[in-house]
Amino acid sequence: MGLADRMIRLLWAVGGEDVAARILRTHWRLLPADDPLGRALRSRLVAALRAELPGHDAQIREAVLVDELTLLNAAERVRPSRAAVLKIVRALADS
Repeated sequence: MGLADRMIRLLWAVGGEDVAARILRTHWRLLPADDPLGRALRSRLVAALRAELPGHDAQIREAVLVDELTLLNAAERVRPSRAAVLKIVRALADS
């Protein structure tokens, strides 16, 4: 799944089509070269989502978790490494 598809799915899961379209139009930026997985972009979009939909923290964290899980390979899904778990924990803390 590509980055654009991941971000659309994340925003749509929390805010639906209208919110997702509005946030993506306003906040989509080119990725920094050191962020190939799009975590910086996701962070910006999550901040916009929080501003747009206050009180949806649990839904936002769940959407971030789902997105992080899509970044794991098949072996990590079965038995995640300590590093993978720490990345997920950091992502949830940032969301």
